Amino acid sequence: MKLHDVRILFVLGGFLALSGGPAGAASVADIALYREADRQAKLERAAKAEGEFIWYTSVNAEDIQRVVELFQKRYPFIKTKAVRLTSARMVQRYTAEFQAGTFLADILDTNDTRIEFLRRKGMLQAYYTPMAESFDKRFIQPQGFWVANRITMIVLGYNTRLVKPPEAPQRYEDLIDPKWRDKIALEREDSHWFMTLMGHWGEEKGKAFFQRLRAQNPTIRTGHTHLAQLIAAGEDPLSPNAHSQGMASGQHRGAPVDWVNLEPVVGMNNVSALAKNAPHPHAAMLFLDFMLTKDGAQRVIREVNRIPTHPEVLPNPSRLREGFDFIIVDPAKYNDNIDHYSKLWHDWFLK
Repeated sequence: MKLHDVRILFVLGGFLALSGGPAGAASVADIALYREADRQAKLERAAKAEGEFIWYTSVNAEDIQRVVELFQKRYPFIKTKAVRLTSARMVQRYTAEFQAGTFLADILDTNDTRIEFLRRKGMLQAYYTPMAESFDKRFIQPQGFWVANRITMIVLGYNTRLVKPPEAPQRYEDLIDPKWRDKIALEREDSHWFMTLMGHWGEEKGKAFFQRLRAQNPTIRTGHTHLAQLIAAGEDPLSPNAHSQGMASGQHRGAPVDWVNLEPVVGMNNVSALAKNAPHPHAAMLFLDFMLTKDGAQRVIREVNRIPTHPEVLPNPSRLREGFDFIIVDPAKYNDNIDHYSKLWHDWFLK
């Protein structure tokens, strides 16, 4: 996986110095994997002594604030130090710190394709959380390194003034209709969407579809937020790789947008992982549990028009997660094959 330098949008709390003493004789692994009946009591008791934890996250600032406020109502003795970074910059920064033996971060929170890169480098700690027992297995990393707390669905987004709902494509094949030539937009960095559909359909069918899509002369856009804004403004009539929460947020604001869940919808997990040498592991474990509780972060995720993964917390509206077949971007396959598919994506759509 090739990492590119991405500007830090901003950092909450500035550069953080390592603080707090050792958590005791138990190792981070011992704490993370503890399953006995007194787990909650032990975590809370030791977390009071730690007093804080450090959360590297790509979540936007407003959502960070809401999550932190709710967490600190539950655990007023724990201070959350949130550092907001882009996904690429988070991987770069944490890797540099780890290699230098400077262990600052407790939790890393972004999409699982980035987190998988860190797992392969031996920089994460697997953990146990009782909250995961009822979750869809598609949201759980097989070796226990993370549980997805939210999911991004990639859908057909469109402007309802330019594309009437009955006329909107209902299948991927409908995008090949000549009437959509010069009207389709694609987000530049969605090679994971491309790779997942290619893998699902098989190389022959996938290649045939995407080469016909290329012949439709799509406009290339950078950034899903920007893409959603252009669809809402009517500059782009439709896009098959829009984010559904972007379309839902636009609808809530009164924008003339809607979406179709083209099946199979491609979903991408966003996860929280535990740092290998987390300096505040007890507080971090309480936060990892909190991110999966239906009356905790899952409620916040729903309220900000994201897609929670808890089976009892449906997004608003529920069709963001229900009523369609979806497949998840496989982070292991992504890291194994991204160079190949990135080259194809670049050659077919970005040249």
